[in-house]
Amino acid sequence: MKRLVCGALVLSLAACAAGPQVIVDPKSVTDQKKYADDRKDCRDLARQYRAGNGTTSAAVGAGAAVATAGLVVATGGLVLIPAGIAGAAAGGGMAQGHENQVREKIEAKCMTDRGYTAYVP
Repeated sequence: MKRLVCGALVLSLAACAAGPQVIVDPKSVTDQKKYADDRKDCRDLARQYRAGNGTTSAAVGAGAAVATAGLVVATGGLVLIPAGIAGAAAGGGMAQGHENQVREKIEAKCMTDRGYTAYVP
């Protein structure tokens, strides 16, 4: 049970720590100052996206908590509070991961529109 809780928390923290990543081909950069300004503008634009204004994250986390608690009850486990916390953390991590994917696409499109060759890993 401890492994389940720890695993869910680690996955959740990893999803939160891994911010959006966009790779720009250095050959497409001709003016370093303009590139730095464009990159900042595009990141700021991408940060405006919020997955459901936080309600989606909460709903996914709550659903994951209920499912995890149900699984623990079905298997005869007695530790419901840690399982609920693990489920909520995992659900929140999934929502954060989706939010980062959308932000990556927004940032890459913005950089492409400004004349750079941008990739999302």
